[in-house]
Amino acid sequence: MNDPFAPISGVKPNLRVVSSDHVIVSPVPPDAPKSPERHPRLGVPSARWEYRNASGELLGFACRFDPKGGKQFRPLALYRAPGGALEWRWESSPAPRPLYGLDRLAASPDSDVVVCEGEKSADAAARLLPKCVAVTSPNGAKSANKADWGPLRGRRVVIWPDADEPGSKYAETVAELAYEAGAISVAIVVRPANVKDGWDAADAEDEGRNTEWATELITRATAVAAPSQTRGANGRARSGADGKRRRTPQRDLLSQLAESCSFWHAPNGDAYVTFPVNDHRENWKVRSPEFKRWMTCQAYENLGQVPGAQAVEDVLRFLEGRAINDGPERKPWLRVGEGGGKWYIDVGDPKWRVVEISAVGWEIRERHDLPLVRSRSMQSLPMPQRGGYVDDMRRFVNVRDEDSFKAVVAWQLAALRPSGPYPVLLIQGEQGSGKSVLSRLLRSIVDPNLAPIRTAPKDEEDLLIAAKNGHLVALDNVSRIDPMMADALCRVATGGGFSTRVKYTNDEEHVVWACNPILANGIPSLADRPDLASRALIVHLTAIPDEARQPEDEYLDDWSRTAPFVFGALCGVLSAALARLPTVKLARASRMADFEKLIVAASPELGWELDEFSAAYSAIRRDLDEAAFEADPVAMAIDGLIAEEYPRGWSGTATRLLDLLMQRVPDGMKRSRAWPQTAQGLGNRIERATPLLRRRGITVERRHSGERMITIAPVDS
Repeated sequence: MNDPFAPISGVKPNLRVVSSDHVIVSPVPPDAPKSPERHPRLGVPSARWEYRNASGELLGFACRFDPKGGKQFRPLALYRAPGGALEWRWESSPAPRPLYGLDRLAASPDSDVVVCEGEKSADAAARLLPKCVAVTSPNGAKSANKADWGPLRGRRVVIWPDADEPGSKYAETVAELAYEAGAISVAIVVRPANVKDGWDAADAEDEGRNTEWATELITRATAVAAPSQTRGANGRARSGADGKRRRTPQRDLLSQLAESCSFWHAPNGDAYVTFPVNDHRENWKVRSPEFKRWMTCQAYENLGQVPGAQAVEDVLRFLEGRAINDGPERKPWLRVGEGGGKWYIDVGDPKWRVVEISAVGWEIRERHDLPLVRSRSMQSLPMPQRGGYVDDMRRFVNVRDEDSFKAVVAWQLAALRPSGPYPVLLIQGEQGSGKSVLSRLLRSIVDPNLAPIRTAPKDEEDLLIAAKNGHLVALDNVSRIDPMMADALCRVATGGGFSTRVKYTNDEEHVVWACNPILANGIPSLADRPDLASRALIVHLTAIPDEARQPEDEYLDDWSRTAPFVFGALCGVLSAALARLPTVKLARASRMADFEKLIVAASPELGWELDEFSAAYSAIRRDLDEAAFEADPVAMAIDGLIAEEYPRGWSGTATRLLDLLMQRVPDGMKRSRAWPQTAQGLGNRIERATPLLRRRGITVERRHSGERMITIAPVDS
């Protein structure tokens, strides 16, 4: 019998090339086709054994057939064909191969291990010896050295072979391999008197032997002394050219430990690893401190040694190449993601649990194979609870009016969505209105962080660092957003690429894509730029009277008790919105149409009329447009020029227009950086002012007919 499956356990399928045109897939993914019920020549198997990894995931099958010519065994494994299709094939996989019973081993980490010869015998031994773990190697007695015996590390092992000559040889081989894998002790069962050749655990069970008898049998097993040759604590001792046994290099031992990991890469080429931690699996970059620490701990626990820095560096280079060249490409998710028509939110807790949101509801998933990654500054969300309402948050938010509260709720729902574009939430209020406290509260239920709110970044590079290390960018106490930063915030909120030169190189480009929700708070108006205003939601806070103030620790303690129920309510609203989204049609699509469509879909669950948020959103946008218009001296000057001097419109060159406008502004404005000093500068400013003027009923047209002309006119002229 040949074994069909790879020994590497993982949350996602591991692909290993076994021929020039197919790769084996292990473990079997959930979307795999159903395995065949019969062999094309041998028919229906008389027995079929499932090989599973330590996490209980299916790796493949071993099948027995009993045709007239005698019993035969065939492997059954899943492959990916050159075209990408998954198909089951009666073929084997490369060595080293997994043991049968890895899931049993993982479930009983402190139990003694009984190694049998064959799957049928291992199953019988498991029933006869319920306090032990019974395993076997694939492909029969002659292929013991092709199996991965690493899982026996740190175990007490008893070998129960078949009672014949091949069984004796199998027991001797397994004993040596078990010691080389790091077994604490090894013993071999003594053949009972008066049993037939080939007698095994399955025969003992058929004879009616019980647990007491089987326990006595393995208790009387003959101990096998450990080999005296020098060898690694985990890894085969190797022979050199002179015939002497050599210690396996540390880098090779570390590579063997990494066989329990899965490797993959992001579209930008970053190498990632998925590795087991206690009862869950985590995703980190191959060169992350987290993975280095994991390798060091594994080496100490399993090899009895701390690896040297050079050995770690060598194996990381190898594993990085393996992830990029051989691993599948997957898009990493930071805090949120989507797949299979469902949305996912990383709770951020030590068990790496997620909230799965579908059109029929939401639930907490303990185990998953999602490509969620984390930054070291991420913190845990409150564990969502059922039975709460979004309105439970109302008493924590001292907004000026109902439209502002709707804006807060709408922004939260959008920020928890796995893809943009995202609206920018601008929180405004006078000193003492609780802007920073509200910002921290909102972040705690969207994307908690070690530094929940931060000062405004000094440049685009700092903004990108914040965007790549968290789902939410939260800026505190912003006094002004300059034009360059406003443009950068717009690109981050709606999704955009940023390019920088790789450090210590002259011509290598590093491209970063970012799309993140943003919130910022401040006293003055922050939406002076039209582009930012068109992507923003503004929230006005009221001043808090001294007699109504609450100590911050009491406020936050109250919120910590309420937040799980509010978060659960938001998850329920998102589920309802996901179900309704395909049927939502907007009467008029704004620049943030995707966001508005989501909130319209969520409105019935929030108790809002279908057009209620659209009306509130329109009012907010009018407020923002007015603020942006008042902050643009060029737009205001053109509006005054048309209203007071040219009610039927004006046409001329940029130079002539600049002269006319200069007559309408005070001397202080003329000398300020906010005012264009040249005709070319005026032309650039008009481009930005055009949307503001259009919304006030003034059109601007630029054309070239011998010389560049600008035509400005009221819409009804």
